[in-house]
Amino acid sequence: MERRRSVLLLPGQGAQRERMAAGLYEAREEFTAPMDEFFGRLGTTGARLRSAWLRPAPNPELDESAVAQPLLLAVGHALGRAVGTAAEPPALLLGHSVGELAAACLAGVFDPADIGALAAARSRSLEGTGQGGMLAVATPVEELTTELGGSGELGGFADGVAVAAVNGPRQTVLAGPRKALAAVEQRLRDRGILVRALRSGHAFHSPVMEGAALRFGEALAGFGPRVPRAAGTVVSSRTGVAVTSEQARDPHFWGGQLAAPVRYWPALRELLDTLGRRPGLLLLDGSADRSLSAPARHHPAVRDGASEVVPLLAVGRDAGGPADARVFAEALHRLGEQRDHAGDHTVVS
Repeated sequence: MERRRSVLLLPGQGAQRERMAAGLYEAREEFTAPMDEFFGRLGTTGARLRSAWLRPAPNPELDESAVAQPLLLAVGHALGRAVGTAAEPPALLLGHSVGELAAACLAGVFDPADIGALAAARSRSLEGTGQGGMLAVATPVEELTTELGGSGELGGFADGVAVAAVNGPRQTVLAGPRKALAAVEQRLRDRGILVRALRSGHAFHSPVMEGAALRFGEALAGFGPRVPRAAGTVVSSRTGVAVTSEQARDPHFWGGQLAAPVRYWPALRELLDTLGRRPGLLLLDGSADRSLSAPARHHPAVRDGASEVVPLLAVGRDAGGPADARVFAEALHRLGEQRDHAGDHTVVS
């Protein structure tokens, strides 16, 4: 029997949570080692990040991009390393926003030893971008653009507000300057549309970030991005398809992601449409709130059981504690189970 392909899903800004994956720290060496390496390479900054990461809720510091972005990058990379070491490297990697940079490191586009420096460069690129915000809206992107008078599939609206991400069939994210975004938020609330402010002090994936995207691309050139060497294929949430060799080597492809809208759901839906049937996919959800796999649960390939969602971390009150290690162990067991099951059904003639 042919084995299911595993897809590692990695979160971005807005999905950060206090003590995300912290229950694996010091409980799983394959996770602890890359986290300690990351903190160690950043020196005193790394020590502050470690403290912020392990602090229980409420922790407003985690709303700051200079804290959330490096931690999302480090935790995503460490989770991928842990899965690859304890089981096997995922066949496909799909990251949301900064999660895509973690996927690139796992695939060998960037040297894993440079994770700390990459995080620092990304933080520096955000300096001087001004204050902005992001808003989750519970409505399809098509209806939202009609409602607000935008142009095109992912069009912009008034005063710099734009569609920043398409996270699900009815999960759209807007981003823009705070004042303009607040006006849009009130307009949507007045019309009975559910909205929720995300934990972000910047208008990621909107035109507001074009200067930061240029600066980050220029900085990434110094890291020498290359064609992936690892087995895992990076599926870009910017383009919705696999990253090409030319794109992988282009620092501005990765840097430009800061200002480009995230097509996470179109990318995930394409994977499920094309590979979700027999033998199907194992969707390894690396988010601390399971938001990455939520839209997939309604896809026919998952509803019918051809593909399966496999959480890597605990959620709710158990998140960030010992239950993380239990859920992660269950995920590893599921990966090994499907590997053994495929082997048991191999016919030798």
